[in-house]
Amino acid sequence: MQPKLIITFDRLNEADFLVKAGVINSALTANPFYPEPWITQIPSLVTINAAFIAYQDAYRAALTKDTIKTALRDSLRTALTVMLKQLAPYLEVVAQGDLSILATTGYDLRHDIVHSGSVDPLPAPEGFQVTHGTLTGTLNVQVSRLTGAGSYDVESTQGDPGIEANWKHVLSSKNASHMLLSNLTPGQTNWFRVRAIGSHGEGAWTDPLCIIVN
Repeated sequence: MQPKLIITFDRLNEADFLVKAGVINSALTANPFYPEPWITQIPSLVTINAAFIAYQDAYRAALTKDTIKTALRDSLRTALTVMLKQLAPYLEVVAQGDLSILATTGYDLRHDIVHSGSVDPLPAPEGFQVTHGTLTGTLNVQVSRLTGAGSYDVESTQGDPGIEANWKHVLSSKNASHMLLSNLTPGQTNWFRVRAIGSHGEGAWTDPLCIIVN
């Protein structure tokens, strides 16, 4: 079955939707696999970016619990959700089932799970990225989904990444393309690495990546 992008944004709470929409918006900006202009039947990247910024501003304004501001936030979220759902089929057609291309869209992926009969350890996940989140003190971690993986571990260190004892577990996730780290200290330098966990145990770690938290 051809891989498909998950568009069930209605299930996300406001904070998670803001992060996911921001990840998609950033991922598609200057994406070499999806050069502009896009076909006229779908929202343009400029339109999506404007809708995201409007929702982001409304989200922050609605933190006061003002009912009018909350209603505006909800309305803008609905409009942005419609755009992201309209865009997904076009992204799938362009990718022609290539998982590595779909993984660059920022959407979560849904595809047939192929169970591996091999007892060899899982390799390090590919496509490892750590990017700044929409909110201060947050980071988005993602890898390409790995066949045979049931979940993914994220570890971090502020010390020498070459010293194994410095690494600390920070997150386990079943979602490869959307691992949100929050409550981080702005200005702090962190190293991160990810490994997959399968039915036969722990896989290999990715090469570490370094980032300064905004």
